[in-house]
Amino acid sequence: MALSVACGAATPSFAGGEVNVYSYRQPELIQPLLDAFTKKTGIETNVLFLDKGLVERIQAEGVNSPADILLTVDIARLVEAKEGGVTQPVLNDPIIEKDIPANLRDPEGEWFGLTTRGRVVYASKERVPQQSITYEELADPKWKGKICIRDGQHSYNIALFASMIAHHGLDYTRTWLTGLKNNLARKPDGTDRSQAKSIYSGECDIALGNTYYVGLMLT
Repeated sequence: MALSVACGAATPSFAGGEVNVYSYRQPELIQPLLDAFTKKTGIETNVLFLDKGLVERIQAEGVNSPADILLTVDIARLVEAKEGGVTQPVLNDPIIEKDIPANLRDPEGEWFGLTTRGRVVYASKERVPQQSITYEELADPKWKGKICIRDGQHSYNIALFASMIAHHGLDYTRTWLTGLKNNLARKPDGTDRSQAKSIYSGECDIALGNTYYVGLMLT
């Protein structure tokens, strides 16, 4: 989860005792954070939630946009917001610089990360004896026909593929993706939880998923 400061509003709402948050994250999930903010500062929060199209909305609103803060849920959307010209470099704050590592802050100060998510390899305890599996190993031919993943165009996977390029280069990642594709048990589809269900049903032995889905499935 990450924050960027939206540009366009002529007068920031927080100057009048409230702040307008445009959020890709459902309001009920961030309400405890907003309540704590209001309790500490006395500033009220107004949340506009959309699961897509917030950048386009701010662009359409232009200088009349009431948005003060854009709350996103993925690095791809951060890039979209910055390249879309809806953020501004005003996050020069000593507390942010002290508490948030530089790799989780935009070099130009237009966004910073609040939380990170762990995207891990799920594996069958019965059929996969290996205790740890790296992203790189997912292309190993020994996993042929054993891997399930969600749509390759999903932002979670795009972020993973981009990280592979950043760490290993384009040629390596192209070969790695070919190996991963060859190891798929089925066409990429579904959600993170459905990948886990596919392991449980025996459709595949290995899948990718965010760690917090485990808690959701346990409850």
